[in-house]
Amino acid sequence: MASVAIRGYGIVSAYGEGVAALRAGLAAGAPVLAPLPALAPPADRQALVSAVNHARFPLHPDGTGAMARLAIEEALAMAGIGAEELRDCALVVGGSAMLAHAEQASRELYRTEPGRRPRLEQPGTLTHELAKHFDLRGPTLTLSTACASSANAILVARDLVARRRAARALVVGIERLCATTLSGFSSLMLLDPNGCRPFDVNRRGLHFGEGVGALLIEKEHAGEPRLARLAGGASLCDVHHPTRADPDGSGMARCIHQALHDAVVPAEAIVAVKAHGTGSSDSDAAEAAAMRSVFATMPPFTALKGYFGHTLAACGATETIAFLAPIKEGSIPPTAGFETVDPEIGLSPLRQPLPVQAGNYLLNYFGFGGNCASLVIAHG
Repeated sequence: MASVAIRGYGIVSAYGEGVAALRAGLAAGAPVLAPLPALAPPADRQALVSAVNHARFPLHPDGTGAMARLAIEEALAMAGIGAEELRDCALVVGGSAMLAHAEQASRELYRTEPGRRPRLEQPGTLTHELAKHFDLRGPTLTLSTACASSANAILVARDLVARRRAARALVVGIERLCATTLSGFSSLMLLDPNGCRPFDVNRRGLHFGEGVGALLIEKEHAGEPRLARLAGGASLCDVHHPTRADPDGSGMARCIHQALHDAVVPAEAIVAVKAHGTGSSDSDAAEAAAMRSVFATMPPFTALKGYFGHTLAACGATETIAFLAPIKEGSIPPTAGFETVDPEIGLSPLRQPLPVQAGNYLLNYFGFGGNCASLVIAHG
């Protein structure tokens, strides 16, 4: 498949509004961790989360819509795209925010009118509202494939542009805090009360984050400026287990191999890796096994969830932006939360910023349900 250009991106994260706030937070190396905001019923009173400002962006469709519009507007401004150029733009959203909205609506209705059933919104409701707001008339799609949702959205957008189904495409990843989701991960004992510590010997699980990331993708034209090039990628399903990766990492490794093949890039040409790195014992061990099987010599790798949490369905967008933004400034951020090598893994992620080189970078996203996605991004 032909490569495409990433022309612009925007984000609302636990660090605040915009790429500048994100870049400053990553450069400071300080994770954003706070006690769980009031969610009823309490999912886990010990949980720490990386939340956005709920006074400004309430857990409501209006609040989430405002986040998405801000992220999209920043991406468009960075790309220098005006309203007229958006008419034939596709919109591909990866997210599960409607679950949080339905949960809040049910809770409010139970409080005010017990016995009434809430009106549930369709998963694509916010997608269509965004398309209407920006007057987008290209294909409009909503994906929900667990933690690979917005990474898969990037791949779908790439295909739409490469196949000339759309002149350009907006990708939006959306995630909000949700008591149902928090309770589910708590029941699986996958929440680390001290925050996410990817690949660390003392890791106990993840901590949740919320946010919205938006990227504008266009066909690449010689001589035109771009922030990065999406050289290739792959998506597949590892059928080993609904909530656990194959311990040997074989499903993840297949996805990486397919992404490299799609990009026509050999493994030895990968400069560095953004690992999925959830901080859970099984997932990190499987991902380490996958990387070992792919790379004869392990390239430097980092994981970003220790900074602003696991943004679940949005992480394909938010973490791609969090990887690209510091690269533009000349460095790859180290792994927040990592201190001690796990002898069973035997791999150490970055502990210090890594100077950027021109070349190809691998970004991995692996979720529940066996959902795997890998992207190859060329810089320079």
